[in-house]
Amino acid sequence: MHRKWLTIALMMVTVVFLVGVVPASAAPNKGSVVHIVQRGETLYSIARRYGVNMWTIASANGITNPNRIYVGQRLVIPTGRPVGNVHVVQAGETLLQIALRYGVDAWAIARANGITNLNYIYVGQRLIIPGAAPPVRPPSQPVQPTSWPGPWSGEYFDNVSLTGSAYLTREDESINFNWEWGPPAGGMPTNNFSVRWTGTFYFDEGTYRFYTQVDDGVRVYVDDELIISSWRDGGFRLYSKDRAMSAGNHSVQVEYYDRTQVARIHFWWKAVSWAAPTATPGPAPSAGWLGEFFNNEDLAGDPVVTRQDPGIGFDWGTGSPVSGVWQDGFSARWTMNAQFKTDHYRFCARSDDGARIWVDGHLVLDEWHANAGTTYCGDHWVDTGTHKVKVEYYEHGGNALIYVWWEPH
Repeated sequence: MHRKWLTIALMMVTVVFLVGVVPASAAPNKGSVVHIVQRGETLYSIARRYGVNMWTIASANGITNPNRIYVGQRLVIPTGRPVGNVHVVQAGETLLQIALRYGVDAWAIARANGITNLNYIYVGQRLIIPGAAPPVRPPSQPVQPTSWPGPWSGEYFDNVSLTGSAYLTREDESINFNWEWGPPAGGMPTNNFSVRWTGTFYFDEGTYRFYTQVDDGVRVYVDDELIISSWRDGGFRLYSKDRAMSAGNHSVQVEYYDRTQVARIHFWWKAVSWAAPTATPGPAPSAGWLGEFFNNEDLAGDPVVTRQDPGIGFDWGTGSPVSGVWQDGFSARWTMNAQFKTDHYRFCARSDDGARIWVDGHLVLDEWHANAGTTYCGDHWVDTGTHKVKVEYYEHGGNALIYVWWEPH
């Protein structure tokens, strides 16, 4: 009888011991996920992927040696979820370029994907980018100008509807006001007022972007055409509108009202493209330039956008050059066949960032580096006839602009 009870006790101890060493992965807790180990993965790379400490995973799965995991093993990841983004490798991309794009160390990507040679990736490969959110481009927030357009004739009303006789008329140097909680002029109410500004200004031919930041309502007219309309109460916000302008004088009218609380309005514009830069005497054929835009800085792969441009004269600021193209980290190539008369020509580019110019395959300007808008020129002899001109440009970050022209000298 004594032996029988001893045997039962030994069996119970054995069961307790065996239960104690069963990996926790057999029963994941609520809030955990199960990861199945893939070829080339390590416990460290799995931990990086899920944003969990490696030893936390080891402890949850009864692992005493983090180097001892095997393909097909089911691992419980405590309160885990994949941290990062999946990137599909495109033609022309390298692991270093992908790492720079996401702001992640190249070896971190390599370890997370079981890659031992940084040069061995292939088109279509799906790469886990550890610790990186998807590369969402922030919306463009324009920098307010250092000099504001003006002067303006201002009419100030003690109501929000611009009705009746103006309470005050005056000349304003610019529309750049932050009255906060105060009145716009002595004797006027601090709320429930409106203003109409009018002015006539000369514009060179091109496309201009009109901006206004406002709290509360605003309307903007150019040559009596309503281009911005937000006649409503609301907090401080930004509006913009592009409009093609012919060379000459144009009327601009801005209407504003404040209902309650803080009163603020700022209004300005800037040129974003020209049919031909003012410093560009070079000829332009009717077909213009064939422009190709790439979502990388190396003109690699197929262009994401192709279009015809009448001239190369763009100031995109911090925005995208065209829908579908990134705000930073893009490149462009323009080509055209241009007519020249026999002469020495100076080919120039003003850019932010890098630019190169070829004429009939000859590199006449090579400034492929970060640049803050400096103008560079290169000289080249051209005979009478048609010659192929190619311009390449890349933008790394910040403001983006490119102007190209040539002239005999």
